[in-house]
Amino acid sequence: MRYYPLLLDLTGMHCLVIGAGEVGLRKIQGLLQCSPARVTAVDPAPPGMELAELLARRHNFTYEQRPFTEADLDAAQLVFACTSNRSVNEIIGQACVQRGILCNMTDAPELGNFVLPASITRGDLTISISTSGASPALARVIRQDLEDRYGPEYEAMTRLLANIRTALLAIGLASAENREIFRDLATSALPELIRKNDRHACLELLRALLPTPLHPRIGEWCDDCFPTI
Repeated sequence: MRYYPLLLDLTGMHCLVIGAGEVGLRKIQGLLQCSPARVTAVDPAPPGMELAELLARRHNFTYEQRPFTEADLDAAQLVFACTSNRSVNEIIGQACVQRGILCNMTDAPELGNFVLPASITRGDLTISISTSGASPALARVIRQDLEDRYGPEYEAMTRLLANIRTALLAIGLASAENREIFRDLATSALPELIRKNDRHACLELLRALLPTPLHPRIGEWCDDCFPTI
């Protein structure tokens, strides 16, 4: 099966995780990082320490200590079936399909309608790898290679480029000029300079690549990439 790649904005969405064991906990943690309106976990067991900490810190996370019922799906828009009972997961998956709800089946991906790819995250940069279920091991190996290639410096770089993009579009240059500047920035030595903590070289590079009206902002942007202690 070939899956359609998609990045989903969870703002305003209600996400349901059924089964809050080790796998369910990972799903809950990943969802909460993306600021959905609400994440609900349903499991007959009492919440463990990590779940209890999330409940204390996250106002949009609730825990229902009881078995799953189909009524749990009434307000759900994104569902993860993570119980240790295959037949329960199948019931959840079938009910989601009938209701047109997106559902991930952790123990039988082919019975759900979406899978989660292997991925790395560097701030706003997300790189996902999927073999459509053919070889999760290969996806993990590729992810590890990408983790080495795209290190923590890319979090600062994506933040820097986002600031520059907003300011550059505001000065009203022609689209062709903007494209050229964005391309030059994206292919520049910025990641290496950030990794080496070379603020001076970063300042000089941005002065060379950016139009003069943006030069007064360059120091501010570099301060964000190279915070002083």
